[in-house]
Amino acid sequence: MKNFALHIPEGVKDYIGEEAALKELIQNKIKKVFRTNAYHLVETPSFEYLDVFTLGEESFQQSSLYHLVSRQGELMALRSDMTRAIARLIGTQKNEGSYPQRFAYLANSFRYPERYQGKLHEFTQAGVELIGNKSIAADAEVIRIAVKCLKEVGVTEFNVHVGSSPLLEYILEDFEVEKAKQEEVFKAIEAKDAVKVKSILKASQMEVETLELLLELIQCSGQIELLRTIKAKMPSSRSKAAVEEMETLYEILEDYGINEYIIFDFSLMSYGKYYTGMMFQIFTLDVGTALVEGGRYDKLLCKFGKDLPAVGFGVNINFVMQRLLKQRDLKKRQSKKTLAVSTPITRKVCQEVCDGLREENHMIENSLLDDIDASVDYAKKAGLSEVLHFKHGDKVDVYHLEYGTVEETTINQL
Repeated sequence: MKNFALHIPEGVKDYIGEEAALKELIQNKIKKVFRTNAYHLVETPSFEYLDVFTLGEESFQQSSLYHLVSRQGELMALRSDMTRAIARLIGTQKNEGSYPQRFAYLANSFRYPERYQGKLHEFTQAGVELIGNKSIAADAEVIRIAVKCLKEVGVTEFNVHVGSSPLLEYILEDFEVEKAKQEEVFKAIEAKDAVKVKSILKASQMEVETLELLLELIQCSGQIELLRTIKAKMPSSRSKAAVEEMETLYEILEDYGINEYIIFDFSLMSYGKYYTGMMFQIFTLDVGTALVEGGRYDKLLCKFGKDLPAVGFGVNINFVMQRLLKQRDLKKRQSKKTLAVSTPITRKVCQEVCDGLREENHMIENSLLDDIDASVDYAKKAGLSEVLHFKHGDKVDVYHLEYGTVEETTINQL
């Protein structure tokens, strides 16, 4: 029989040691980016009424929710989405003040993945929401901050995939693809099933040239040249206008010096479903899903009583950690661990010296063993880098465990 006291549920994990330290480091660096860009941290409850996470979307994510029932019989859910939680928070504000308003968060969310595949059910997100401004400049701002967050924590070699929520819908409507078929197309795109997309569109009996254009749009991605090529093929003025908005976005991002990361991708689909304009996802090597997901959602706040445009993003901290560990960045980012060994005679000076080193951000552990050989053996087993043995007077032996060497030095030289 399984001993539940010694196990954790599917989809959660413990963080200890270096991994916990890395997680804290990432979170602190990201919070600094938020603060220095004038985004104010907010906290929302870990569980709320079920309606917060299902309102107005035909309960599209109920299967992903962790449901609860209160003693009063009220339906609750663990927080699955910080964007909706902040939308609810804004809807409850009486003194609105001036807009735009900038919010940031760092919180755990809880969600059943559609396909488990080792994904976490509890994961840490950090993100921003820019409320009350509908400009392309606002879209560019949140992309810039997302890129800044990744660069600040040390993620390298990533691409920002930028798409347009209404563009494909406009084109399908322009070519008179019926609504039910449109939904089938969107689901097939989300599943990355190009064969099914082609089959659905063929069944609509559209012209070959039209079919080829749609398939090209859905399956291709590229830089600014691709966007300009596609614009020339757009069937209506509103489709062209949607592409032109993306061109303007690119120009702003070029001024910010981050256009090198931008890839235009019209196959983007999202868990959130509520995006109404620009959408973006950031991908990197060795991680099979997006580190960052965001976009514009101008209709969501209406459902919470405030008719306000909004744009934002969320960073999945766990995926960022996965990337940094793959980069083998962990050892570079953490100070070497040292074990300090003293005698009753050298205990005082040992602590004075070690506290001084700690002020300089060195990680030093006090040995609780009296014997130096036992202390060295412990340090090796614990994965420490070196041992400082304060012997007598100002004499200190330094054991370099990685190289198996010992050198004698003095307190002043140390």
